[in-house]
Amino acid sequence: MLQTLQRTGFLSVFFCLSFYGISQTNLPVVQQYIHRHAVELGLNESAVTIEIMSEAPSKSPGVTHVYVRQLINGIPVTNGLATVTLKNGNVVYIANRLKNISATNATVPSLTAQDALGKALEQLSITNSQPIQVVKSSANNAEVVLSKGDFSREDIPAKLAYLADESGNLQLTWDLSIALKNGEHWWSLRVDAASGKILEQNDWISHCAFDDCSNPEHQHETTLETQHTVLMPPPPGVDEYLVYALPVESPNHGDRSLVINPSDPIASPFGWHDDNGITGDEYTITRGNNVYASDDINDDDNPGYSPDGSALTSFDFPYDSLTGVQGNLDAVITNLFYMNNMMHDIWYQYGFDEPSGNFQVTNYTGDGLGDDGVFADAQDGSGTNNANFGTPPEGESPRMQMYLWTEANVTDLLTINDPSGIAGTYVSSTAGFGPPVPSTPITADFVLLEDGTGDVTDGCDPIVNGAAMAGKIVLVRRGGCTFASKVEAIQDFGALAVIVMNNTGGQPTAMGGNSATAAIPAIMVSQTDGNLFQTTITGGTTVNGTIVAPNDLTATDSDFDNMIIAHEYGHGISNRLTGGSENSDCLNNAEQMGEGWSDWFGLMLTIEPGDAAEDRRGVGTYVTNEPTTGDGIRPVPYSTDFSINGFTYSATNNTSTISEPHGIGFVWASMLWDLNWALIDEYGFDPDVKYGTGGNNIAMTLVIEGLKLQPCGTGFVDGRDAILLADELLYAGANKCLIWEVFANRGLGFSADQGDPDSRTDQVQAFDVHPSCIENAGINENNADFVSVYPNPAKDILFVDLTKRADVTEIRMIDVQGKVLTELTGVTPSVVSINVSGFKNGIYFLELTALDGTKSIRVIKH
Repeated sequence: MLQTLQRTGFLSVFFCLSFYGISQTNLPVVQQYIHRHAVELGLNESAVTIEIMSEAPSKSPGVTHVYVRQLINGIPVTNGLATVTLKNGNVVYIANRLKNISATNATVPSLTAQDALGKALEQLSITNSQPIQVVKSSANNAEVVLSKGDFSREDIPAKLAYLADESGNLQLTWDLSIALKNGEHWWSLRVDAASGKILEQNDWISHCAFDDCSNPEHQHETTLETQHTVLMPPPPGVDEYLVYALPVESPNHGDRSLVINPSDPIASPFGWHDDNGITGDEYTITRGNNVYASDDINDDDNPGYSPDGSALTSFDFPYDSLTGVQGNLDAVITNLFYMNNMMHDIWYQYGFDEPSGNFQVTNYTGDGLGDDGVFADAQDGSGTNNANFGTPPEGESPRMQMYLWTEANVTDLLTINDPSGIAGTYVSSTAGFGPPVPSTPITADFVLLEDGTGDVTDGCDPIVNGAAMAGKIVLVRRGGCTFASKVEAIQDFGALAVIVMNNTGGQPTAMGGNSATAAIPAIMVSQTDGNLFQTTITGGTTVNGTIVAPNDLTATDSDFDNMIIAHEYGHGISNRLTGGSENSDCLNNAEQMGEGWSDWFGLMLTIEPGDAAEDRRGVGTYVTNEPTTGDGIRPVPYSTDFSINGFTYSATNNTSTISEPHGIGFVWASMLWDLNWALIDEYGFDPDVKYGTGGNNIAMTLVIEGLKLQPCGTGFVDGRDAILLADELLYAGANKCLIWEVFANRGLGFSADQGDPDSRTDQVQAFDVHPSCIENAGINENNADFVSVYPNPAKDILFVDLTKRADVTEIRMIDVQGKVLTELTGVTPSVVSINVSGFKNGIYFLELTALDGTKSIRVIKH
């Protein structure tokens, strides 16, 4: 049955569709289907001209995911996309985001691409002193490449595209992408081709400035002792790396160890230091086909220092705690290089491979574009207490920026001098944007912000008492808008610093966000302390205070935090797989769960034997100087125990306590973490994260396949349904009811409603499972009315008794990653034997196809 999911309501890639030549072989069947079902899909006749942007294979044999975009007058419609899944050449599923078109405003632009870029720069307050030239153009000038000026890292692609409003009216725009030199933003813009106004603005850089932290005051300090390694020389021709080897998460969680030849023979067949597909390393530094890791301390976004392992490719470097973070670049960059490569090699096995748009300089299979290995910047000088990952479309390299984290994340930065009744030192936290708190004291009287609307102290509306702010420290309430926007608005009135008053209980949180213009420091105090300051001021008493950083601050290097590295890389996976590898604008809607997938990627690779579902798993406990059981950089730790993490779907509506996008992602990751443990409970845990057969491996397979299936601009219900369909395609629905029960347990049940994925405040939770799971909680593995399978568990021979079912036509044995190991067709009603002696011990699925459908039976090989 066809399933539909629809919503109502580098330079070589610049001309990717024109020059890359995506195969349009599957276009006729997709085009014909969309024409036939236009009414069902909510489309009129003028809206159904499409072209294929990219395709991605499935782990299910015969299944291909095709990503198509809409054309009007030969011009693409921004995010007018559909994910179409074919099985044996037939459409079986469509996730629809094609636009129903009412009218178009123009077919020819009034502004040239250069004019549109100039207008956009004005609105973004970006200065440029160099003339903008056309570097390259298509025959009809609908696609051009503009020179980079002195503000962009690289030349700027521009192409005509329509942008649809909610009524289906199309506005002709110039689609531009600008990678700023300072690395803060990689803007993806739609600029009105008539007026030059920016109509849509997305950032391809996922800023993981962690704005949901619920950090307690530091209870734990990790000291990396000086490490000297005395090891026997490795055998000739091996690669070795002294790192925090998975599943070790960080220095808090274990010691470094020497890993030898860790590259995967399938994902990286020529090792980690090759990039041309010919035997022999091209590099002896931390550079290769998948990643180029170096320092960017001076923040120029150019490759800096990379450790050299010599001809032996031996990256066995000591760590000396006495030399500080910059004195240990060899050790930290080696770890960054290792972890990026591990992310590449592991997730390759689950479907983030070359034809699906992964990150490689050379695509050894010939599928996909290539030329897009990761640039990984260690100790990036553009900020602190942060990390980010920029994901452009396929064929252009992403960039990972890893920062230092300071002990001042939550510490005593604020002292009240007057009045004496409240004088003393107060715990506060820092911001991940703008200048750091200086070691030179800032002393001034406090001013309470007023904006006259709603919560008059939140600074989300025009400030009405700006004249009183010059030379003062300004108090503003958290909530309603971003931290950075508050600081930017306040500094325009001459304030010296900003104190954000928390709007929820507990300790102040590390403030996330990004700003290219924030020029004054900002800290946060707790709700209790903020209320005290506010009450004192409104009572008519002047409050005077001092903000200053202690002189003995030390820094923690996130390049040693494998969880955060995995989180950042994970943004690249989810962005490349959602909506196809040629589109990086599919995870910018309000309800999107990108931060959740990224947390989950890190959690999955750091499970250790003996871990339990109820354990407290905080993200980033190392960089925040917490114990491993600490809350980390999320509202609470991940755990299936509702007394630890009781968040459900409705929490995404709460704009005060759950931020966008990090908090929303946290709720999604909580559901995925539950799903992982439910599958482990059913199938066991396998520490082999690449080729294992445990429940964790099944979870990894389902999530990657779900990313490929879900629509552009996805919401929670879309994500849930994509995982359910992945189970149907890969495992014949064997885990259907288990999946429903997991999601229903956190409010994403059968009757849940995501509303508009572009809104984060219209979600409705429900705790019911699919009706088919109420009476039948699962498939009976030995249903006599269907088939008998024995012995189960099996060691050598598995027997399948079909004597009671003459209509079974096909038998397949499938592993947990969806690979077909045995396939029998034309079977007769007899006892069929299957030799499983050569299979690894673990879980398999026996899939039987009959006239009434396909059923899957779990089989254990021991």
